[in-house]
Amino acid sequence: MPNTPNIPTEPPSADDELSEAIAKLTEEAAKGTREDRPDRLSIADIIECPEAFNVRGEDPAEHHLTELKRALERMTDLDPVLILPCGDSFVLIDGHHRLEAYRRDEERTDIPVRYFEGSIEKAVLEAARINAKAVLPLNNQQRQNLAWRLDLTGRYTKPQVMEAAGISDGQIAIMRRAKRKLGSQASEFDAWWKAKRAADGNPNSWTEQEDIDAWRQHRAQVIADKLAKTFGPKLSGNPTIAALALEIHFGRKLADLTQELIDICQDELEEDDEDTDF
Repeated sequence: MPNTPNIPTEPPSADDELSEAIAKLTEEAAKGTREDRPDRLSIADIIECPEAFNVRGEDPAEHHLTELKRALERMTDLDPVLILPCGDSFVLIDGHHRLEAYRRDEERTDIPVRYFEGSIEKAVLEAARINAKAVLPLNNQQRQNLAWRLDLTGRYTKPQVMEAAGISDGQIAIMRRAKRKLGSQASEFDAWWKAKRAADGNPNSWTEQEDIDAWRQHRAQVIADKLAKTFGPKLSGNPTIAALALEIHFGRKLADLTQELIDICQDELEEDDEDTDF
């Protein structure tokens, strides 16, 4: 009788992984769920269950993490992550990028949280619902423009503008000085960088390095958003392929790009060193 061929066992499907994750979480919850609900949790106490709650099925997007890192430099906290109390554990439902951004900040030990009190099955649906309607977060240029438009109305306090737009107290103070200087003309500028140039007396020329840097940052952010929308985490997750693609695209100008990247990395390292000095 012929031997039965060895047929490779297929890896479990996504449905199997999800069902198994739900079953395990349900079993854990059945043992009794802790009753305390602190407003903040230690990062080390938050457990991830990607089989159940990583709706996107991808590694964290570096593009998004960069934006969150910049936000943390201006704000005390990001929005609370959503947590499921399960047995003796706290399981992350939504906020994977925020949690990773906190983890990359060595000074952060705990983070703000909110809780989901429904069943495991409903928690899975909640994670899907939240991510299905998620939108691309505002970049730095967009946040500044938003703050400028809000402050122009004269209807909001400084703390309200800070919270709504996610910018610093000092930045709003600069905007208000510019608004006073521009007077009735302030409302003619729909973008902060345009208003700033006018307030500085340079409405039609790029005379200050800060203005040039702001314009470059704006254009770079637009391109970064397009890359993120087109490729998702594929570029950041495959740096070798990304480098080869850039080599093909830039051709002889690759050396110029390389030097620019070296300069940017050096600036980042110097900023990190300044942050750690006491």
